[in-house]
Amino acid sequence: MDVVQESSTFPSITKDAKVLLDMLLVKVNSVVNIARAMNMHTELIKLELFVVTERVATLSHEVAEMLKLACYDAERVIDKYEIWSLQNQLLPSSTSSKVRGLIFSGRLNPFTYRNRMCLEIRKLIKKLDKIGVFAENIELVGLDFTDNNIAQPRIASTHTPVYKPCYFVGGWDSTDNDIAQASIAVRHQGSSTSTHTPVSLPCSGVVGRDIDRDTVIEALLKSGNEATLFVYPIVGVEGVGKTTLAKLVYNDPRIVSQFQLCLWVHVSRVFKVEEVLEQIVNSVREDLLCEKLDMNELKNLVHETLYGKNYLIVLDDVWNEDPVKWDELKKLLMVGACGSKILVTTRKKEVASIMGTVPAYCLKGLLHEDSLTLFLSTAFEQGQEVDHLNLVWIARMIVHKCEGNPLFLMIVGSSLRKKTETWEWEIVNNHSGWSSNQNDEISSALRVSYEQLSSNLKVCLAYCSIFPKGCVIEIDKLIQLWVAEGLISKSNESEDLEHVAIQHFQELLLRSFFQDVEEYRSVSTSICTMHDLVHDLALSAAGVEFCTVNSHIQSISDEVRHVAFSDYDLSGKELPTSLVSNQALRTISFSINGVGPMSTMFVEDCIARFMQLRVLDISDSCFDELPSSVGELKYLRYLDVSSNGSIKELPDSINKLLSLQTLRVSHCPQLEGLPKDIGNLISLRHLYITTKQACFPDKAIGCLSSLRSLCIHSCNNLVSLSEGLQYLTSLRTLAIIGCPRLTFFPSAMKHLTALENLLIVDCKELTLLEWQDIEGLRMLRSLVIGGLPELESKDVHCLGSLQMLVLSGLPELVTLPRWLEGASATLQYLRVERCLNFAALPKWLENLTALEKLEISKCRKSFSLPEGMSCLTNMKVLNIDN
Repeated sequence: MDVVQESSTFPSITKDAKVLLDMLLVKVNSVVNIARAMNMHTELIKLELFVVTERVATLSHEVAEMLKLACYDAERVIDKYEIWSLQNQLLPSSTSSKVRGLIFSGRLNPFTYRNRMCLEIRKLIKKLDKIGVFAENIELVGLDFTDNNIAQPRIASTHTPVYKPCYFVGGWDSTDNDIAQASIAVRHQGSSTSTHTPVSLPCSGVVGRDIDRDTVIEALLKSGNEATLFVYPIVGVEGVGKTTLAKLVYNDPRIVSQFQLCLWVHVSRVFKVEEVLEQIVNSVREDLLCEKLDMNELKNLVHETLYGKNYLIVLDDVWNEDPVKWDELKKLLMVGACGSKILVTTRKKEVASIMGTVPAYCLKGLLHEDSLTLFLSTAFEQGQEVDHLNLVWIARMIVHKCEGNPLFLMIVGSSLRKKTETWEWEIVNNHSGWSSNQNDEISSALRVSYEQLSSNLKVCLAYCSIFPKGCVIEIDKLIQLWVAEGLISKSNESEDLEHVAIQHFQELLLRSFFQDVEEYRSVSTSICTMHDLVHDLALSAAGVEFCTVNSHIQSISDEVRHVAFSDYDLSGKELPTSLVSNQALRTISFSINGVGPMSTMFVEDCIARFMQLRVLDISDSCFDELPSSVGELKYLRYLDVSSNGSIKELPDSINKLLSLQTLRVSHCPQLEGLPKDIGNLISLRHLYITTKQACFPDKAIGCLSSLRSLCIHSCNNLVSLSEGLQYLTSLRTLAIIGCPRLTFFPSAMKHLTALENLLIVDCKELTLLEWQDIEGLRMLRSLVIGGLPELESKDVHCLGSLQMLVLSGLPELVTLPRWLEGASATLQYLRVERCLNFAALPKWLENLTALEKLEISKCRKSFSLPEGMSCLTNMKVLNIDN
């Protein structure tokens, strides 16, 4: 993303007048509330007049630029008012003179502050008047001011709305499975020596690939037991379904029964032999943390894992064209039994030529009728198309324009879901984007689908360009970033910002802009990915305000607001020359895992120059001290210092960050503890921590009354949780992971009546007092229990709202706990893994009538499915492996 070229016919969100106008109206609505709260009657009348006046939907680029500048001015007013409100909120409870001095130094008296705010609002009104003059001679088009695009934005408030957690965004909610077809993939082998690492298929079903699947399987099975390693590439254009075809082959019973070991490896764009070896070992040896091993140790483990075994390894999405790197990896893999195979997916013929030992299989687009079937399955609920034959006729024309590409068919089809009027389909069919002759790389299908998005969804999608192409996206992190950047607005005070953000994510997921959702990956995290073509779309939509800084970059536009550092200046001593004068920067992110700033000096420079920062992600760093100047970033809402092995303490000045919503300091093993007055972070909603403390002071945690999620990770010395938990009445998610000395939960747990998600993983000494500790948490929607060696299944009478249950690494578990029957009307997702003595599915499983997905993985004892499985009529996915 060195230089973003703006397209005149595909404007970015910073050039799209409709998007900018919608964003501006959101912000002006907020300024209206500020003017009303401060009794600015004259200004209030003028602002309200702008809001209710109809505006044109299509404006000139000159007006678009004016709209953008007005958005910045409105944002500045909102930010200043919010800081003032937060200071007023904290003032009565701040008794410490030191705290008062830190937070309230330089604070204006109310009269002076009101005058300054009045001047700021008048400057904004002048810009709004100027916009009105430019538009007054153009035909007016009415805008719907009840639409979510013009929702009420966030103003500092003491109100605590209901929070819907992020962990369910994966879509085992029935509303997100409308496009899913039943997909039963039972992978079971009697031999305890065989291993098949599961991979999920798209929930929309696979259409038109039976011949392709059988051809590839035949090629893999008919070849003999050659001494040389058999490598079979699948080649095709982006979005044609190479990975989906590989998954069909990988999950096929003919393949599962043929190979002792089946492993799936996603290869990143930057081909690293070490990472491939790590994935191979991690797929089989879950007891190891391979990222801590050196290359020689990895080679030995791979040899131990593959030696003498007849294996199939899928190397998905390979870009490497360096034969030396491939030869290095290939030699390490040539230790299996004769007949071992490697299946490769790539879009590059050069890669297939280098890696393949036989000619590549060239995957083509779907046939027209298969394309139509896939399109209709995403555009309609099952069977609904027969009631709209007029739309099916239009669908045939749209399908022809998608040229058999499954990704395009799904994205365009889902954009028409729940639309049943002929004119709505004609808009898509006749869209000018289909026939436009573009020099950029954005396909017509993606362009047309993007235009169907509302303004707020366009902005959220564009922001995803901050992530590297091909990376795994942590869903909770994405939600928190959207909120921190001010991209999420709500229509009324009863709504919760995260809840609105989740709705946006689910809508983009339903439209196939996100994919490969995995809930509780590695037990504790839900993740998703974005197709490379969609990332290209997001990049174009983002425009010049987003930039990735790497070693090849020559200059950075002064319009940049969001910067992700890739491999620039790994010594971390200097900022790019063209960036240092940009005082309007909102985001600094080190987006490549394992590459963060290496010196405190670099961080100090960022803080000193970019005082408007909303997001500061300096994770994976190795500096030993966070500068105290971080407390001057009064607009900062998201701070990530996680995965730093050197940092020992956080400065007391961090307590000045009254706007901070998310603080991530997990995986910092040397961190002694949290600042004493962390309770002053009255806006803090999400806290992720790793410390050396044996217990958390009550005041440290209990004062964080706005907290929505608390993740306590790898606290090796922690023996007890704070009784202050009882004051976290807004807490929706509690995750306790890798705390080996924790023996019990405090009695305060029963006061967490709003808790919806509970994760307890790898706490060896924790017995849960035979589950009684969680018996009072009747609002739980998801429960993850893992790595508790002494835990047995006991009857408890609770959890009647449970929708998701994951049981992992419980050696004493022999069958499902009977209390689960109490969630028979609500439980949608059940996973049991690495429970070595798990031996039976109970007969009463048939009572779990809401169950949609059942997974049993790496439970070594054999068992049969109960006869009543046919009663589970909502079941869509059944996975049993190893």
